[in-house]
Amino acid sequence: MRIFLSYSSEDRNLVEPIYLALRSEGHKTFFDRAELPPGEEYDTRIRKAVESSNLFVFLVSPASLKTGSYTLTELDIAQKTWDQPGGRLLPVMLQPMPLNQIPPYLKAVTLLEPQGNIAASVADAVERIARERRSTALKLVAKAAAAMIIVAIGAAIFFAKRPAASKGGKESAPSSLIPAGKFIMGDDEESPQREIYLNGFYIDTYEVTVSQYAKFLQATGGVNPPEEWEEANPEKAGALPVIGVSWNDADAYCRWAGKRLPTEAEWEKSARGNDERSYPWGNDKPSKARANFGKSSESPYRGGLSAVGKHDAGKSPYGVQDLAGNVAEWVADWFTEGVSTTDLRNPKGLASGTARVIRGGGWHDPPDRIKSTRRMYAQPENRADDIGFRCARDL
Repeated sequence: MRIFLSYSSEDRNLVEPIYLALRSEGHKTFFDRAELPPGEEYDTRIRKAVESSNLFVFLVSPASLKTGSYTLTELDIAQKTWDQPGGRLLPVMLQPMPLNQIPPYLKAVTLLEPQGNIAASVADAVERIARERRSTALKLVAKAAAAMIIVAIGAAIFFAKRPAASKGGKESAPSSLIPAGKFIMGDDEESPQREIYLNGFYIDTYEVTVSQYAKFLQATGGVNPPEEWEEANPEKAGALPVIGVSWNDADAYCRWAGKRLPTEAEWEKSARGNDERSYPWGNDKPSKARANFGKSSESPYRGGLSAVGKHDAGKSPYGVQDLAGNVAEWVADWFTEGVSTTDLRNPKGLASGTARVIRGGGWHDPPDRIKSTRRMYAQPENRADDIGFRCARDL
């Protein structure tokens, strides 16, 4: 592989053995001490080297993250080159550092914390990545060959036999990618702070709307309509989030759509990102430009609810809209007061319970109830005029 080593000159004595170890494994490794000929334009060569590399290895230390360090310029080039860093970025901790001092882009993937010989640990991690890439490439070749066979067969029989009509109604909706990696969940007020690892997943960019839910009701027939559905005219209120749905209704819709409800951890990461923010937009207090909250309208459909996506200034780091205010949202987990501090990898909560978790706050809630760490709950059959939902699916 073509590898770019990004490091501070203060750490050169630790990095040179890494460079030699990678070279000995046959990787073409960019190490500025060896790869920058005298007289060549520095910035241009560095940019080309980053953009042409297969793997960007960032050596994390206080020196490499110091304001003004050129390594941060190299990191910015990498981020602009690969918006999704999975498989392209390998952050290596040269020295222990607080997680909140590490840039979000580095925390979007699992940090390598070497034990013992640093050069050997890095070489081993790089080799694992290389093996995964080779395996992926072989699978893609096999899939391409299979696809060509299928296309050929399909072309031969297309006019002899029409394909059967699609069964069931699947509702497509815009979704946002939440990359795999760690984040800090909780704030020591609503729940204890703990570092959680989540696999990558997709979450609906917007809450499920009245018009989307109307299609579900029409397709399924036997499902009971939400509370106050008689006021929810899909032609006039179609862009508003659906309300008055129980947890069971929300779960049924997501299954019908080929998705599922997000877990509580997935919901919180979608809202808070990797920097422990209080709200989807950051730590500034809520405003009417960022969220729909604190209203006293007598009717959710006449002055209470806002159309989904109306508060673009309040979107999360991943572009997910309305995670604070408008409607509170059902998530998959059973509620418990005592949160586990040991279930730290793709947690799904209790196997059973009496109430389900609700997150995000609704249109008539005060500011403190729309914080991204605020936990609420209700019995699964509960329906209310400020509770809706959105769906998620595995990556």
